[in-house]
Amino acid sequence: METKGLATSLFKALDTLNLLSNFSDGALIREVVSEMGLPRSSLIRILDSLIHYGLVERNLERRYRVTSKFRDWRSDDRDEKLVSKYRPLLRKIADEVGEMAVLGRLQGRRIFHLHYEEPDCRIRVVPPVGRAFAIEKMAMGKLALSQRLDLIPEGSSNELRREIAQAGNDGFCWNRSESEEGIIAWGTWLEDPSPLSPMIAVTWPSFRYSDEGLAQVERLLATAL
Repeated sequence: METKGLATSLFKALDTLNLLSNFSDGALIREVVSEMGLPRSSLIRILDSLIHYGLVERNLERRYRVTSKFRDWRSDDRDEKLVSKYRPLLRKIADEVGEMAVLGRLQGRRIFHLHYEEPDCRIRVVPPVGRAFAIEKMAMGKLALSQRLDLIPEGSSNELRREIAQAGNDGFCWNRSESEEGIIAWGTWLEDPSPLSPMIAVTWPSFRYSDEGLAQVERLLATAL
């Protein structure tokens, strides 16, 4: 996918809407800047445009939040539906493969972890919920970047760019101890590749990873999807 000819400013506005929808009490501009990683001046222009369009409002405490018009546009809680839909699959992988399975999606410039299921193991991978990792160091992050080339960090190596391009072709990607030493993660799409689509990552302690385990994950996914 070439970014030339795409409206990246529209992507940023949609990312901002997606972010604000997760703040029930609204977000201060500094919180939006922190989450989005964009200049304050650019985000104010985006927010003012969304206010003009009627999808965002700013209250007396100067908190930005989505409006009822946006809620009507996004008619139900998508995250709850995703968790409800894919929890059984995550549980099945955890039980039969014996490793943690994580459900995630792109939010702003980060991967938002919606849910995870763990196996009953003495040695476990620490769940990712509540922890922040560089998007380009995560299996799901590289998948998301394959659909959002404009989010690839400036100065990224050619090797990383090739890996992201390969993820776009293959539909899966790896994290080989990039986010955490001694952890291997394999991620793929649960629906058609898109910045809005959910992803799954299965994680192993490096010493416990095997090609047979990955093949078992792939069979379970093929059967379920």
